[in-house]
Amino acid sequence: MLFLIQADNQYLLSTTINTVYKMDIVGIMYIGGIAGMERVISRDAEPPYLSLLTGPPGSMKTSFSLSLISNHLRRTGGFGLYCTVEETVDSLLKTCNSMGLELPPNLQITDLTELRKENEAMDYLKFTRRMIQHFKQERGDQFSVFVLDSLGAIYSLTSVDAEMRKKMFGFFDFLRNQGLYTIIITERQSGEHAELQGNEGFIADGIINLGLDRRNGKIVRTMQIEKMRHLRHSMEKQAIDISAGGVTILGPLFD
Repeated sequence: MLFLIQADNQYLLSTTINTVYKMDIVGIMYIGGIAGMERVISRDAEPPYLSLLTGPPGSMKTSFSLSLISNHLRRTGGFGLYCTVEETVDSLLKTCNSMGLELPPNLQITDLTELRKENEAMDYLKFTRRMIQHFKQERGDQFSVFVLDSLGAIYSLTSVDAEMRKKMFGFFDFLRNQGLYTIIITERQSGEHAELQGNEGFIADGIINLGLDRRNGKIVRTMQIEKMRHLRHSMEKQAIDISAGGVTILGPLFD
């Protein structure tokens, strides 16, 4: 079903569907959402929990996040919001089709790319707050997970100064106050000592870094948990596979 959301006198075309709620949402995000994750973290995170999903272009950050939250929503029956500033809905759906991933009916994808073209001066963080407040009011505690794709796309549209950082930190606090699992996708160059774009890593609860390693003439997809607040976790780089079956952790990747 298609409908319009109004926020700050802007109207946004979105896709959504009806859902049947099934079970509690607490503590079932990462374990079960990613095959093999139980070998990497000691237990699951409990909301509110804000994670950065980082990596260079081509590391399949979007695919990883879509697979993760789709599994979460299927198991819980909760409601999820995926806000894309970088890729259109059509592009995301093509990504899912190429993986054989069927998105659950209780996931809404909101496309801000058209507004990005039409209104470069738009306050995306304020607009996104309004959307989240709308769905929190409509869905209550069943609204359990939010994804922003991507932080880099928002930063590319504005001056990344002290005032913008202050707004972003306030936005992170807002997300925590909503009691959500939150995944913020952000670009990060490859390399052992690649730094995050800003200081968001200091205030995020978790940092999951995806990468591409060359081994014996082949490219291996990797995942490494750099930070998971309140959780014991492996620091080893893990080889992963992203396919129609979702994300699978194959095991540690040793030099």
